[in-house]
Parts: sequence; C-alpha cells; structure tokens
Amino acid sequence: MSYGAAKAALENYTMSAAFELAHLGITANMVYPPVTDTGWVTNEVRRHVEERSDLIHIVEPDEVARIIVYLVSEEARLITGNIVRLR
Repeated sequence: MSYGAAKAALENYTMSAAFELAHLGITANMVYPPVTDTGWVTNEVRRHVEERSDLIHIVEPDEVARIIVYLVSEEARLITGNIVRLR
C-alpha cells in the first residue's frame, strides 16, 4: 500500500510541477521504466517477464536513459505533465 501511495504522490507532484513551472519554460514528466537489467535480474525474473504479456522484454539502462535524454532536450520542450510508461 505504501508503494502505491508513493507512486501517486510522485505523479501528483510531477503534475503540479508541470503546471507551476510552465511559465519559466521548465517541463516536468515522469518516466516509469520497465524491468531494467541493472544487475539484479535473475533467471527467475527473466522467466517471469517472458510469461507476462504486458512485459515485452527486459531493457538495458541506456534504453531508459535515451528517453530521459530526449525529454530534457530542446526538441521535447513542449512535452510536459506526462507519465511516460515504457514497455
């Protein structure tokens, strides 16, 4: 339950920041990465991901980083107040 509450708080904070900081040209977005192999993924986790239709694959950290780099780039200056769910 506290995990869900923390996620909701983060979402609300991001939306508030997007609204409050817009006049300064500052954007605020959230990125929910999928299962990311940062060294903790075991064979059991890999099997679990393979069995779930909503989890397409295990990603590498640089795949997630590329999305974040884009969101902070000038090209994404119009993107704000979003929750980006990666698969």
